[in-house]
Amino acid sequence: MTKRIIFSFLFCVTFIGNAQSNSEIKIDSLVSNYIKKLQSQKIDTICIYESYCVGCRMLFDSNSNEICDDNQRNQSIYIFWKRNKKTYLTKISTCSEYSEVNILQDDFWEIYFSNQNIIKKEKFKQFEYFPYKNFKEVKCALLIDHSPVQNFKMIIKGSMIKKEFNSFQMKEQNDDGIVNINYKHNNRLKSNLIMDILEKTVSEAEKNNTFKKIKSR
Repeated sequence: MTKRIIFSFLFCVTFIGNAQSNSEIKIDSLVSNYIKKLQSQKIDTICIYESYCVGCRMLFDSNSNEICDDNQRNQSIYIFWKRNKKTYLTKISTCSEYSEVNILQDDFWEIYFSNQNIIKKEKFKQFEYFPYKNFKEVKCALLIDHSPVQNFKMIIKGSMIKKEFNSFQMKEQNDDGIVNINYKHNNRLKSNLIMDILEKTVSEAEKNNTFKKIKSR
């Protein structure tokens, strides 16, 4: 009985991993093609935002061999860009093609350009703690599987900067009350401020059904 349970577990893990890999290859290609299209139009100020969860449950359509659910943000990537002093946004999905929308909440550009040199050097630190109350010379790191991840890439005149963190790094303490000594550092970063604005913008766009489907893929 034990062997059967272990075998079933391994099968599920392998299946989920392969499904995510296939999806990732396809959506990366879609994003790359869209960026090339923008750059061919002489657009040189672009931001790519992604929020996902590794290992989260996804729907699988056995008939098409594709993972496809328009309601799963885990499968979407968002692209912002500036054109004629206006900011535009679109959603890249493996399921459908969406229209471009003009957005007004674009203060993340100002934050980025005002702090560009600082942001280049910023690093999100791991969840770390002191295991011994009276011995601060030693610290340990805590890691967690399947923690939601956020990242953005700024592509400015052909040069790219990427920033990424997982939500566990941003916690003040874990469920057992262990305090993250890097909590304040991570949450004060300019990169985190930009991430918050991007997340709020795409969340509101999704909530308000801002993205209009052009066609299914």
